[in-house]
Amino acid sequence: MAYAAYLEFAGLPARRPLRVLPMAFAVLAVTVASPDALPVRRALVSCPDTGIVRCVPQPLERRVRLEIRLPLALSGEVMHRILDCVPSGEIGRITPWSQHLSSLGLPDGL
Repeated sequence: MAYAAYLEFAGLPARRPLRVLPMAFAVLAVTVASPDALPVRRALVSCPDTGIVRCVPQPLERRVRLEIRLPLALSGEVMHRILDCVPSGEIGRITPWSQHLSSLGLPDGL
């Protein structure tokens, strides 16, 4: 807004400020062997706005199901990092963030 006010003061036509759209997030389900969960966590540390929101151990199979929250724009990069560190992992479906929250009984805005 200050930029627009400055343009009006200088006699130039002011532009409307750009509308910032909220970032679209999703949840990616990945299943890996239990010892491989730590390398996946380390690989995702440098991805902005990405993190593991849920870790579901499957002790009988010695595996872990990770639910990873990520921006949709970075889904390719996140999958690439996972496959680089754990080529034997199973990448599941991508669920929209709002659908993930509603499946947990939470409102969309949290």
